[in-house]
Amino acid sequence: MKILLADDEPMIRNLYRDMLEGNHHHVQAVSDGTEVLERLAEEAFDLLILDLHMPKLDGFKTLLELKKRNKQIPVIVMSGHYPDDVVNERISGLGVVEFLRKPVMITALQHAVDRVRNGDK
Repeated sequence: MKILLADDEPMIRNLYRDMLEGNHHHVQAVSDGTEVLERLAEEAFDLLILDLHMPKLDGFKTLLELKKRNKQIPVIVMSGHYPDDVVNERISGLGVVEFLRKPVMITALQHAVDRVRNGDK
């Protein structure tokens, strides 16, 4: 599976990328929503894993821009900065297949990716 991973925290980004690559996924990692939009304009991915709290262009604005551009891609969002009800309200209808509360356990992220890969959206 080809995955685009966006998180502004280098340690988290590297940890998740290494884990996913260790499970035979091809992962490109970026640090903000602007880079997400650039990469998605250049190539296709099977899944976007997106932190909601990032500089420049946060995850919420990135999701809105993807919808505006009619980009169809399953998205797993992660956040530890916003209350669940706020997140659920703001991501509704924006292609999000799963919301994971940070800190995200590696096994929880892998299970979410497996569900997307297996079509259990």
